[in-house]
Amino acid sequence: MKPTTAWPAGLALLALLLACVIGLSCRSTAGPQQSDGVTLQLDAVPLLLKADSAAVSTIWATVLQSGHPVQDSTMVVFAASQGQVTPEAYTRDGLAMATFTPPSEPGVAEVVAQVKAVRDTVLVTVY
Repeated sequence: MKPTTAWPAGLALLALLLACVIGLSCRSTAGPQQSDGVTLQLDAVPLLLKADSAAVSTIWATVLQSGHPVQDSTMVVFAASQGQVTPEAYTRDGLAMATFTPPSEPGVAEVVAQVKAVRDTVLVTVY
């Protein structure tokens, strides 16, 4: 029987970081959803946050209708599986911004946004 070895925690984190950076998606959906010509795409900057720190991630929602920015003041609703996120924001030139604050424990937080019947999700890794 061949012995097995576990990856050290630092190496596992490095592998996850490299996977995100070199092109594996950090999204849980195939891409922006579309309904009645409305599209929503979420991005998080940064995608990696230290748990129990003052660091935050800015969540950007790009909302277009037929390829053009939606009307200003269109409401975007946000929710997170862990941590805290601004509950709602309003568009300006097709962009809405929310702030995600990480939880005190490591994990992967799903941040979801919805405009009308369209949703998108971005994953933020908390280490």
